[in-house]
Amino acid sequence: MSKINENLQKYDRISDINVKHSNVFLRGNYVSIQDRVNSSMEYEKEYMNKLLTEGWFKLENNEDIFQDIFKGKHFKYRLNGNSISMADSGTFRSGGIIIGKNKENPLYIMYKAYNGCLFPLQIKDISEVYVKDPNVEKTKPLIKKTVYFKRPYKISNYVVYLKSKISGEDVPVYYAKDNHTKERFMLSKKFDYAYKTGDWGFL
Repeated sequence: MSKINENLQKYDRISDINVKHSNVFLRGNYVSIQDRVNSSMEYEKEYMNKLLTEGWFKLENNEDIFQDIFKGKHFKYRLNGNSISMADSGTFRSGGIIIGKNKENPLYIMYKAYNGCLFPLQIKDISEVYVKDPNVEKTKPLIKKTVYFKRPYKISNYVVYLKSKISGEDVPVYYAKDNHTKERFMLSKKFDYAYKTGDWGFL
């Protein structure tokens, strides 16, 4: 076989059921990072700045991604508008873990996405590649004491719960106006600390 059948790339991949997601992941309601980056310039700027602080950088030469030193490493990328997916130029993709150069076609890089799916990616379809400097540690949360939330009073269908340390029951701590706002709240350091430690209360 001289090359990958491009028609196969048009089919949806089936997520690996063995993949372990974050505790705040809600299947069916989850809005992916790449969707948020591609739909909001404000969020895109915020997210890209976050990557920079965590040691991510853009490769000067996209073909460097073929080097063995990047096997097993995490990467992200942007499309140039020429792929068969018809995605616009500059479209951001969350990427995943690099497996290496495809043996059947050296113009493809193989990677495993964060949902467990395997993808072949043509180097000619990429405009930018981002990788992480392994020498830069991810910024750790500075929260070390009890966090407090305003007691919610406006009820909506987008409710966020935290478990009470006293009763053990799930208690509403936030009602969002939409799913996007709910996800942003649940991705905050304050909520993450409260969820993991149970060290929270109402003002």
